[in-house]
Amino acid sequence: MWHRLVFVALLGSVAANSGCSMAVKQAYYGVRGSSGKFYEIKVVDADVLGQYETVRFDPFTNELGDHVPQKIIDRVNESVPEALQDSELFSDSGKELVVQGRIVHYTGKSGLFGAVGSVLSAGEQCVCRVQLVDSASQSVIGEAVCWGEVKSAVRRGSNELAQGLGKGIVKWLAERMNSDIEDEEVVKD
Repeated sequence: MWHRLVFVALLGSVAANSGCSMAVKQAYYGVRGSSGKFYEIKVVDADVLGQYETVRFDPFTNELGDHVPQKIIDRVNESVPEALQDSELFSDSGKELVVQGRIVHYTGKSGLFGAVGSVLSAGEQCVCRVQLVDSASQSVIGEAVCWGEVKSAVRRGSNELAQGLGKGIVKWLAERMNSDIEDEEVVKD
């Protein structure tokens, strides 16, 4: 019970000292949810990427050990393939592209401290180094750093964070394939 009182008092104090801009930002992030972004390391040619008709997701690995909670890794390995499938960038048959990656950075805390941290700082982030690999030759055709980010104190946690990462990967592929995906979240930030 006292945790709730401390949390409410702390949020009230922060809101009073920072004006209404924080409330507006938190309302925006609460509605928007997670976001996904990318930065290309090895640019993939649109014509080359356009040759791939199917996509396979290899479960991402974790380079950070126990620093990354297992539930984050599990949700990344569930949400990213869902985002790829939902994007409708690929079909069910034809030349196969493999998406491989590894978690290289993670920030986030759970509970009261995590919620307050989301309000006062950048929030939660999960950063992965992602490679696009030709299934037949095993050659890397593209590489990017993709990340999911959650800035909301309300909509947060492993599900939101992993969905943001999926959005970042889909944005990268959609931009390279010159695809007009209707979801406004897929437009590069």
